[in-house]
Amino acid sequence: MLVEPFGVPTGSMAPTLLGHHREAPCPRCGSPVRVGTQAAGFADIPCPNCGRRVDLSDAPEVNGDRLLVDKNVYNLRPPRRWEVAVFRCPADLSKPYVKRVVGLPGEEIVIRDGDVYADGELLRKTPAQTRETRVPVFDMNHVPEPGGWGVRWLVYPPESDPRLPKDAARPPAPADDGIVRGGTIVLDASSGLDVRLEYRHWQLDNQREEPVRSQNSYDGPGRGESNVYPVHDFVLSCDIEVVVAGPGGRFAARLFDGADAVAAEVAVGPRAAGQAHLSHDRRGTLGSAGGVALEPGRTHALEFAFVDRRVTLALDGRVILGPVDLPAAPKRGEVSRPLQLGAAGCHLIVRNLRLDRDIHYTRAGRHGTRVPARLGPDEYFLLGDNSGNSQDSREWPEPGVPRNQFIGKPILVHQPLRAARSGLGGRTVQTTDWSRLRWLR
Repeated sequence: MLVEPFGVPTGSMAPTLLGHHREAPCPRCGSPVRVGTQAAGFADIPCPNCGRRVDLSDAPEVNGDRLLVDKNVYNLRPPRRWEVAVFRCPADLSKPYVKRVVGLPGEEIVIRDGDVYADGELLRKTPAQTRETRVPVFDMNHVPEPGGWGVRWLVYPPESDPRLPKDAARPPAPADDGIVRGGTIVLDASSGLDVRLEYRHWQLDNQREEPVRSQNSYDGPGRGESNVYPVHDFVLSCDIEVVVAGPGGRFAARLFDGADAVAAEVAVGPRAAGQAHLSHDRRGTLGSAGGVALEPGRTHALEFAFVDRRVTLALDGRVILGPVDLPAAPKRGEVSRPLQLGAAGCHLIVRNLRLDRDIHYTRAGRHGTRVPARLGPDEYFLLGDNSGNSQDSREWPEPGVPRNQFIGKPILVHQPLRAARSGLGGRTVQTTDWSRLRWLR
């Protein structure tokens, strides 16, 4: 059989792939809250979007994802870095495992500050690979009620505002409903006053700003703080509608990883005369492209990533700038304000904004964490996406998985499930979650 279905029972790959779990919408923002059925408890589960603690003790159970696995692909080529694979673990041949291929034959693997290094070089992902591994941090479409998202956005007074005395300085203030309206952001700089916003990771319940961390609500309350670390790699994605484009109009976004800040700027106006730029706060311009603009009367999909110290900018599904690689940073600080947005000389509406983070690989186990892991000539190093709760190459007696133990590559999440109410008696049943049905690269 060339293609075979495979069930995911556990959460070592969550949220990329879900095992058996309980699920319910957050009562404040509506975002789905999930916890694995193997968790130590089902109460006090934090919503991954707004942070509210949710009790899933009475939530319906949902079976894990079902995958279609191509069992012939590894007869034609070797496993590739960053792809998901199904294999037999030499330490436990009783069942198949599913993890992500990270280390290749002959490499020495080290995990440091959440990233993976092979032979001393930081491993970096392509934009497509980054999309496969991103973990949600903030989704504007799930709006907390009451209150909204205004408190998570700080608005800076424009330096050119003629209403301010030259020597006056106003601190930033939380956005009002003129700028943050439900799940949309209005950047109206058409009057000549620049608009600049900054996202802060503000916790709604305890009313304080906190660093973005690697917590995974899927693991439940029993994992403890020992598996939670500050994260540094971020991706912005959003749709931008151009309402008004004035002379010199431009949109800008800035990402900060705890060591460096990079910015993307795109012209707003006719495409033929437009330009886009990538820049670094200290190094200046990282790259430029001509014939690029956000055009009036259109809505554009923008994706800006600073992951693995690699900067990329994509517009309408096409990478227009990057990748630009910065040197690995020996130490990065905590990040509570990873994102800024700005506009000048235009009126824009930003919708479907999401802030995601990259996987933060923890220093559990021994191989690659306490000691470097040297792979044999036909061995691979595999890690779970849910790094704080995954048995993988870090912890097995031997870190390498021989190529002859690979079963195949998942190509489709063909049966993701969700709980739903039946029309017959209101019973809870499991039905296909079409929003999570997808091909795997």
